[in-house]
Amino acid sequence: MESKEIRIYNLSPDEFKESVCSILKELMPQQKKSSGKLPFTEELLTVEETLKLLKCSKQALWNWRKNGILPSYRLGNRVYYKKSDIFNKLVKQV
Repeated sequence: MESKEIRIYNLSPDEFKESVCSILKELMPQQKKSSGKLPFTEELLTVEETLKLLKCSKQALWNWRKNGILPSYRLGNRVYYKKSDIFNKLVKQV
């Protein structure tokens, strides 16, 4: 792996995002090999985003949440799901 010096304080927001993405792309294959876990960040999905990802009904998602099958998180009066929880649950189901 080639080392590169990155001066974060001189980067624009877009350049910073590109730098972080390139670093993550390099680290993800190594992370997957070393830990055996999926290398996802803790991205929170809304109910609508989760429904699109899982292609299920709102009632099914609510039942999974109510029965503890898929953990959910509340921020204020909104419900969110961690993308990593969803993928880990799908991997365990296979």
